[in-house]
Amino acid sequence: MADSSNSQFGLLRQKTFSPLFWAQFGGAFNDNFYKSALLMLFTYGEVERWGLDINTLNNLVAGMLIIPFLLFAPSAGRLADAMDKATFIRRLKMVEIAVMALGALALWANHSGLLLLVIFLTGTQSACFSPLKYAILPQQLPSKDLTGANGLMHTGTSLAIFLGLIAGSVLLPLSGGRVWIAIGALLVAWMGWRASCAIPPAPPIDNEPLPRINPVMQIARVMGYARENPQVFWCIIGASWYWFLGSVYLTQLPNFTRTVIHGAPLVVSFLLLVFLLGICIGALLCHRLSRGLVEPAIVPLGALLVLLAGFDLALTGRAFAEVQATGTELTLSALLPVFGFWRLLLDVLVLGCAGGLYLVPLNALMQAGARSSRRGQVIAANNVMNAIFMIAAAVFGALVLGRLQVSIPSFFLLTTLLHVLVITVVFLAEPVFMQRFKRRFWVF
Repeated sequence: MADSSNSQFGLLRQKTFSPLFWAQFGGAFNDNFYKSALLMLFTYGEVERWGLDINTLNNLVAGMLIIPFLLFAPSAGRLADAMDKATFIRRLKMVEIAVMALGALALWANHSGLLLLVIFLTGTQSACFSPLKYAILPQQLPSKDLTGANGLMHTGTSLAIFLGLIAGSVLLPLSGGRVWIAIGALLVAWMGWRASCAIPPAPPIDNEPLPRINPVMQIARVMGYARENPQVFWCIIGASWYWFLGSVYLTQLPNFTRTVIHGAPLVVSFLLLVFLLGICIGALLCHRLSRGLVEPAIVPLGALLVLLAGFDLALTGRAFAEVQATGTELTLSALLPVFGFWRLLLDVLVLGCAGGLYLVPLNALMQAGARSSRRGQVIAANNVMNAIFMIAAAVFGALVLGRLQVSIPSFFLLTTLLHVLVITVVFLAEPVFMQRFKRRFWVF
């Protein structure tokens, strides 16, 4: 095995990581490629909406991608622990090809029900794949590469999501756009399956017989396994909080741009690109900062930067709204000379970077600390908690912004205060985070 201690990018040349990386990249791309195309179809009224407004349909689409993680991830985690993980991945990639073929049929038939079914099936396939992609890493890689591998996986997934969203929204309006969407999704699914064929075998750790899986009981079972190791459990809570924060900021960023800084649609895309750049920087920095270890010290560093950037973003937004004339839509070129906009860009960049620094070591700690024979089910418990926290973020936003009519900058400030509360609970419950942080980074 090639030494990757100096550069995590060496992992992309290793057969124990590269095929998995590209299989995951293709799956994440296709999920968002198809989702973006479907949202464009609903937005411009080219398919039946059943009398629902576009906001309701958007939430329906988002729900169909999240709900499968609650329903199927726990059972998939049990299967991941009982089967050869590489074989399971290949079967799931074959399912992805079949789902994308159904998607092509749905696009040709212009049938809303079929289109939504395909979204649900892509969410189901992702829910089954998620425990596998993280459970297999400690089985294929040495511990010194675990943080770097997680950083690459998080970076690749973020890029795939962004590229899929852009590609779907750009291709669909073109002449023959539905055909391009159908062909592109099938091609990416086939390439993902081809990549999965090169994943080395990853047999189950034990030889327990596969029990009958009751989905409801399996949720309780995986949550029990997650609590066996307190550090793993608090890593799951911490990681789920990341997805809460991500849902809050990514959901509100378009409306924040429109109503607070009065930016044109291109400004939204630019801010999302800056946020993505920050995530990639933070995720890739983890390998260097960890020095070949699975390092808890990076988590408080990321949490602190989230606090600082989130607080300043709220203040900058509030100040920007007070001085900016309302009713005037500003282009990106008009905003770039404004100092406050550069401060806002820095906040968004740091917020993304901080998120990468915060999440990647939590995932590595979770993988390293879980019992090897139950690692897939522990990762599945993490998926369930992630979904619950994302649903909570949607409810939180609807309550505070909708019912209470709080401004978005004030909403961001409230989220930052909630962040302080959550990370304080996590770090008090699991002292190793702050102990390692003080040894590595505390200068006083």
